[in-house]
Parts: sequence; C-alpha cells; structure tokens
Amino acid sequence: MAADLYLLDQASKRNCITLRLYRWRAPTITIGYMQKPTELLDLQALERHGAEWIRRPTGGRAVLHHQDVTYSCVFSRKIRRMGTTLASTYRLISRGLMRGLEIAGIACEPHDSEIDSSRARREVTLPCFLAPNREEIMVAGRKLVGSAQKRQGKAVLQHGSIPLTCAFRQLPYYQKAENETRRELLALLQRKCTCVAELLPTFTESEIMSALKQGFAEILTFEAFEEPWSGEELRDIVLLSESEEFKALWMS
Repeated sequence: MAADLYLLDQASKRNCITLRLYRWRAPTITIGYMQKPTELLDLQALERHGAEWIRRPTGGRAVLHHQDVTYSCVFSRKIRRMGTTLASTYRLISRGLMRGLEIAGIACEPHDSEIDSSRARREVTLPCFLAPNREEIMVAGRKLVGSAQKRQGKAVLQHGSIPLTCAFRQLPYYQKAENETRRELLALLQRKCTCVAELLPTFTESEIMSALKQGFAEILTFEAFEEPWSGEELRDIVLLSESEEFKALWMS
C-alpha cells in the first residue's frame, strides 16, 4: 500500500501510466478506506494464523490477498485517454485485464454481479468478491477480479486482486460473524466467485503476469517498457511505510 500511495503522489509529475503486478509475503486482508478493522475483523484469528491486515486508500470491501496477483494502475489525470470519470477509467482498465486473461486462456466478460442473499447483505459487510460493482470481470456468471479506485486532485489509482487459487474464500474465517452467517458467506463465495486455478488448471504465475502486461499494452496502446524501482524510490517507500502518519491512517 505504501508503494501504491507513493506512485499516486508521484503520478502528477510523470507523463506515464504505471502498472504494478505484485504478491504478498503473508496472507493479508486489505479493507476499504471507510471500514473499521475492530468492527469487521477477528484480529485474534488473524494473529493465530499469521495473517495481517492493512487499510487501502481506495474504498470498497475486504479482500484476502493470499495466492493472488494484485495489480495497481496509476496515472496523472492529465492523461485524458485513461478516462475522465470513475466509470470510464474502470471500463478501460477492465478491458486491459480481460484482454490479458484472454491471452492467458481465460475468456471473461464485463457484467454486473448479482448477490442472491439479501440476508447476508443486510447483516454483515460483504467481502469485495460478493459486493456488486460496475464492469465486474466475470466468467460464466462468476466474479473473477475485484477492484477499487481512488481519484484525487491530480492523479488516479485503481488496484485489485486476481485470485490464482481458492485461498481468497477463507476471508470469512477472519471476519467477525456468527457461525451461521460465516457458513452462508463461505457458500456464497464458492457459488458466486471463481479463481484462475478453477478455469486454467495448468497455469503458471509467470504466464499470468506476462499475459496481463501484454493485455494492458494492447488495450492502452501506449509504448510499454519495464522499469525496476530505483534505490531512491525504494528508500522513499520504506520511509513512507515507517512514518507515524502512514501507520495512523492505514494500519490502525
């Protein structure tokens, strides 16, 4: 999250689009900017299982990042071809994701997901993968990718999760919920959502990442190149992540 925030801060100074694809060292739950961890998460369960949590700068619902690929796309609002509204940007980035998944061998379609449990919607804060959103990336009626976006004065950040395995469905075990509600959420995640392994059993992580890069390059039609973090950038990201302001806003 510190790296995404750093890129968001720098985006207005750069005439480029930055795509990151990354993994998590430990199972980690990201919660939406407006969500409260003490009301949503079973913090003792996270500690018992060596899992962590952090707040995102974007809105939306909780996501368990474990055996997934997380993407982030950051750019200056001066690049108007990337969309001038939340919906238009979401649509364009979804096209890039879907093209990449298609190259990997997964045919997707944009669709509004439907939640068939009004009780779950009413009684608990739904996980991201059960919350309806615009331009969902679906496969045969099941949600594959969860995303969220932040538009600030001069820049835009959109990031999301592409589950490689079914590990993301373990999220309800880390949420505050009655056993019956937890079982209901687990069943909904099984029925309404999917992952790469269920659609493409022979995949490799490197193939998925390579396909996603190619998909974005084709859809965005900008010249694409890979660039590692510089020593100065890494230093600034570490300093940001260790700052008291960062910990107060995103980790408490």
